[in-house]
Amino acid sequence: MVRFEIHNEKTGEIVRVKGLVDDGAMVSVMDRNLWDRVSHRLPPYAQSERRLRMANGAMIMSMGRWTGTFRFGDVQVTNAFEIFPSQGAWSFLIGKPMLEALRATHDYANDIIRVEDTQRTSVLHNQFENVIRRRQRTDNGIRRQSKKH
Repeated sequence: MVRFEIHNEKTGEIVRVKGLVDDGAMVSVMDRNLWDRVSHRLPPYAQSERRLRMANGAMIMSMGRWTGTFRFGDVQVTNAFEIFPSQGAWSFLIGKPMLEALRATHDYANDIIRVEDTQRTSVLHNQFENVIRRRQRTDNGIRRQSKKH
């Protein structure tokens, strides 16, 4: 999971998002629930005729397509995402087209992703892994049990 920003070019507002990197996904997708929470801060989406095939083979119609500016670390890119209900499976999937636009390189051994534009390079760290490490430091490796009354 990585953090990134979606920029509203008209108002200057920035929406901070966490997304899952899925280099097998052929589109980037925002869950409808997340869209409902942030849509008042972004320009409206355009209609989309795209049908999205799920891992189980089901076909779901996209609600719409949003195109705009994204920032990953110091790297900025214009790209798009589809909007549809994931039923709580995730809030944002960063798919292959976005990763290609970012010229992303995934270093699996170190669990980082390098992204670049014509002037800058940024390293994105797996935020999920950071949560696990924080918990390990806090708990010192000991699982605490609550007392039953």
